[in-house]
Amino acid sequence: MRSREVAYLQLLAILYNSNTPRGRKNLAEELKIGEGVVRTLLEGGRGLGHVAVLRGGVKITSAGQTFLRDTLNLCGIVGIFPVDEAKRLLCGKRCIVYLLEELVADVVAMRDSLVRLGACGALIIERRGDTFLLPPLEDPLEKYDASLAKTLRTYVRQATTAVVVCGETFSDALGLIQIKCSKALN
Repeated sequence: MRSREVAYLQLLAILYNSNTPRGRKNLAEELKIGEGVVRTLLEGGRGLGHVAVLRGGVKITSAGQTFLRDTLNLCGIVGIFPVDEAKRLLCGKRCIVYLLEELVADVVAMRDSLVRLGACGALIIERRGDTFLLPPLEDPLEKYDASLAKTLRTYVRQATTAVVVCGETFSDALGLIQIKCSKALN
């Protein structure tokens, strides 16, 4: 079970990656939690200045973006963004890329943990030089999906790991926040 702190970070991540305001019902569906819990999280976020409640829904504020970025950095996540190109290679409707500064020691265990949390697929990708490799076999990503590699090239620095997670809802794709931040927040 995820903590409220992790659910709050996941809620902020959805708002951060949304182009339009989101309603409470939509957030509850995407996070797979009750509307009452979302209401409580949003009230707390509004009190902290992290979210703005508008007529058409909720948007993250610049203070909320800074809080999310700083907190994810504490968890070892240095970047997060949606990527539609991964849907062709993996599965689901929602795909999120996480940028980590460290390498993932056991890619199979990481993928399995993400699937247990609801992801329908995950890729762990290491950038070495100008090549993106899929450990443990060290196959180049370009061999499987050149458009995904091109998108990642824009965001992923040298010696950074990208973890691409896809699922039917954002909750399914945001499991890495739970994995990486549960320990850091307790």
